[in-house]
Amino acid sequence: IKACADKIKRELEAFGCPPQFPQDVEEVVEERKSDEPIIKDKSKGKKSKAMAKAGTGKYQWQIMRSLGLQDNEIKNFADVNYWLQYFPPKTEADLRAMGLRVDWRRSFITTDANPFYDSFVRWQFIKLKERNKIKFGKRYTIYSPKDG
Repeated sequence: IKACADKIKRELEAFGCPPQFPQDVEEVVEERKSDEPIIKDKSKGKKSKAMAKAGTGKYQWQIMRSLGLQDNEIKNFADVNYWLQYFPPKTEADLRAMGLRVDWRRSFITTDANPFYDSFVRWQFIKLKERNKIKFGKRYTIYSPKDG
């Protein structure tokens, strides 16, 4: 969430609101002229699963537009907390529409916005440590040079 909010902030600073993104120059692709026969390998297709998931948005603003959001609403997503207000009710509605049955009374936001979450995580880890289910050790983490 923070990374996406920061991307929107940078795009607002660089391109204004609504942003005027630079036009991409289309690359000229040369046709392959060879006497070698072209072997069709379906596993090496142009439309891979990864490409299908990638989407068409280069900028975060474009990705948000692809979700059906308007420019005047997208600027609000520069605030990390707005994400937490906007998406949970939509997610819950979508899950209910799919027929999922959940006791939503027990749901909570798992970020710094919820002060009770820290105490829950602390309690959970103390219980796991008491039962020798976890050990202290090194682990990999995500680091962003932009965020320091």
